[in-house]
Amino acid sequence: MSYALQEYTPQTIISLHKDIRFHPELTSGEKMFYAEIDSMSRNSKCVFSSRKLSKFFGVSHQTIINWVNKLVGLDLLEVDIDYKNDGCQRFLKSKR
Repeated sequence: MSYALQEYTPQTIISLHKDIRFHPELTSGEKMFYAEIDSMSRNSKCVFSSRKLSKFFGVSHQTIINWVNKLVGLDLLEVDIDYKNDGCQRFLKSKR
């Protein structure tokens, strides 16, 4: 079991819409990733750090980037940048 999963304690029930659950172009990892981002971004934007998310999901940094690019390409996620702060934080938000 990866270190990231040992730290994870769910705060809410994560549901997965049938359109995502049975989406023919998504892998199980991409579906799980989408569900988590959707859950975290329901009330606000999810701060996006591919390095932190890679540790959380126990996958490579590149895998997170690939998942984000694919989900954005399928019009399921949007990436936003806050230019007002010094770090230009990036955010993810589901589009459902």
